[in-house]
Amino acid sequence: MPLPPKWALGYHQCRWSYDSEDVVRELAKEFRDRAIPCDVIHLDIDYMHGYRIFTWSPKRFPDPAKLLADLKAAGFKVVTIVDPGVKYEPEGDYEVFDQGVENDYFVRTAEGRLFHGYVWPEKAVFPDFLRPEVRQWWGELHKNLTDMGVAGIWNDMNEPSIAERPFGDGHQHVWFPLDAPQGPESEGATHAETHNLYGLMMAKACSEGLQKVRSGERSFVLTRSGFAGVQRYSSVWMGDNLSQWEYLEMSLPMLCNMGLSGVAFVGCDIGGFAENATAELFARWMQVGMLYPLMRGHSAINTAQHEPWVFGDRTEKICREYMNLRYQLLPYIYTLFWEAATTGTPILRPLLYQFPRDRATYHLYDQVLLGPSLMAAPVYRPGVEHRAVYLPEGTWYDWWTGECYHGPTHILAYAPLERMPLYVRGGGIIAMEPVRQFVSEEPLESLKMRIWPGSGEWTLYEDDGHSFEHEQGVWATTNYKVYLEEEKIIVEIAAREGQFSISEREVIVEVVGVGEQRFTDDGTARRLTFG
Repeated sequence: MPLPPKWALGYHQCRWSYDSEDVVRELAKEFRDRAIPCDVIHLDIDYMHGYRIFTWSPKRFPDPAKLLADLKAAGFKVVTIVDPGVKYEPEGDYEVFDQGVENDYFVRTAEGRLFHGYVWPEKAVFPDFLRPEVRQWWGELHKNLTDMGVAGIWNDMNEPSIAERPFGDGHQHVWFPLDAPQGPESEGATHAETHNLYGLMMAKACSEGLQKVRSGERSFVLTRSGFAGVQRYSSVWMGDNLSQWEYLEMSLPMLCNMGLSGVAFVGCDIGGFAENATAELFARWMQVGMLYPLMRGHSAINTAQHEPWVFGDRTEKICREYMNLRYQLLPYIYTLFWEAATTGTPILRPLLYQFPRDRATYHLYDQVLLGPSLMAAPVYRPGVEHRAVYLPEGTWYDWWTGECYHGPTHILAYAPLERMPLYVRGGGIIAMEPVRQFVSEEPLESLKMRIWPGSGEWTLYEDDGHSFEHEQGVWATTNYKVYLEEEKIIVEIAAREGQFSISEREVIVEVVGVGEQRFTDDGTARRLTFG
């Protein structure tokens, strides 16, 4: 996978739909007024003119360029949805349809007829993304959105999801005809052979197109459908879930399995997409969502609002606390993304990944590791204030209280609604930064390294977070080690490596439960003694 822009690691707010400029502006204002961090607002299908791909509604979004510029000034990026279904409009002066027909870019039946089905714009035709010239054309069409200031693209309905009649008419789902030709004519492939590749190739077209039309800037791509290798082009969310406790529970093994399969940048809709979340469910889901590599809240058109503040003061406070924690952990999480991009290592991990010789972890699906050091044991049932937690071999520390445990052992953790049980391995090293309302709000003038007693090693990765200069060596790494020496705790900080220039800042090294030391970071090696 490529390294995504750092803003994509922040919180994403989405709904089907925030259907006008006024609604979007009010949403952004609420986040900033309430001091709830957010980096990204997603626009679902209603931003378009009659659901025509690559258009804007002239009534509901009359000046998208100004809206997106104002949002950018307030620290928000905008991601717009793009579906594969192109409105069938032969005499509508709809450029996307006209170009596709003129160049024969749409899927045809074996008999040579233009295949059509029904999606949001009613009768629609579908690009053949298996052909490289179609992917290039489709990718360059994204300029219609990026010129307005769109920073990322959300690919939906790309299984593809098609009906045989209009959506409101008791429709049945259908596929392309299995004998429909797909891909270059010389290869003679059919849809039966290539069906599973359709979403992947759409994501590829989008990713490669954005690289051209957003020259020099990393883009964010999100897809619902894909295939092996989708991590090269896109992040993935798990589709339309429900606002039910069972869906919160199953999100953990789903995302861990994706990580083990090489797809690290993944998430589930926080709060559930369909149906209505309770305040308790939403609070617990936001606690878990803080751990998701992709942290996005999303809800459906026929549900109640699902923003963090609509569930009352108590839930809003819980959401703010865990979203703040997510933003504090971004130096640690961004380093995990770097590891995933360079080695394929999962970001969200099942315990068996870190403890492969411990059979007790093999079927343990309701505890997860964020990276090598931070373990969570979320609550995923209503009314629960205690839960059993398994601590594998080694020393473990309670994140909240500092209490020390020695594994392997089971404990009963106290988990009132305000608390998700979190634990850190002895020797764990976790980089943190001050709370921000969005990733690039201000320069990083203070970095805190929280270190738990024991033996451990960890490398912090840094770059500018938005360009491709890291691919030319403009990055920085700093290696940290902690170990015991004659009843003293030693922290060794290696000299910083790489070409990325870091402004002067304060580094606070805290050995939890022991003490802290501060210094001005100039990139030179240091050896600190504690205790």
